Amino acid sequence: MDLSETLSAMPAAEPFAALPDAWHWSPNPRFHFVAAPAADGKHALQVTTLGPFEPGLVALLLAAARAHTDQLLGDPRPLIALPGFGAPGHEFDTAAVAAPRGHTLHARDNAELHALTYAVFPGWHYEFSGTETDEEALFQVSHPQGLRATSLDRQPSPFLRMRFDNPRTKGGSSGPDRGLAKPDMLFRELELLEGVPGAFVEFENFRHQVWRAAWADGFTLTGEGGHRELDRDGLLRFAESSLT
Repeated sequence: MDLSETLSAMPAAEPFAALPDAWHWSPNPRFHFVAAPAADGKHALQVTTLGPFEPGLVALLLAAARAHTDQLLGDPRPLIALPGFGAPGHEFDTAAVAAPRGHTLHARDNAELHALTYAVFPGWHYEFSGTETDEEALFQVSHPQGLRATSLDRQPSPFLRMRFDNPRTKGGSSGPDRGLAKPDMLFRELELLEGVPGAFVEFENFRHQVWRAAWADGFTLTGEGGHRELDRDGLLRFAESSLT
């Protein structure tokens, strides 16, 4: 596949002035697509945005990914974080790249192009663990409840895996494995431990540190750093700080 020819033939595609050898197309004012061949000329890098579109930020993202082409192509993981990224006016510190199995770009209309395309988006280092499964990467990048990867004005969403069980509320996770979750769920379930012997919340951050909170005449926390007893506010403060 001639990527330059394929990308330039996208509907209403135009050269992207902010970056050499890149093309921009937009089916409506809210959706924007910018794609460019990687440094090897055989793979594509693409930023997709829904909402505010900032050519300067998009160009920096694609340039960062292009500069790391060899690293990206040699990495077997579905979701790769490139630290050290920065863009004026933004707090992002990471350029994130999803391999073809970690996104859905072109999957429906051009399977060959999909297999060659890496999705690029901005993020924060504590949103990525480096151990995401294919399923987790696909959820984070392409599901509305994931990282909202198409939004250039989004807020951080720290990486979190958790499992829990609460006999009082009858709430809990299924199976022995921790699953992706949002911090709000963690904080809520930690609060609901109060006064419930046998209830627990187990959570893991982007550093792979794991803690288990429970109730035993007070809140207890075991894991990284040993065993400790905390009050409600102390437990919530710890949980929040542990995620970043």
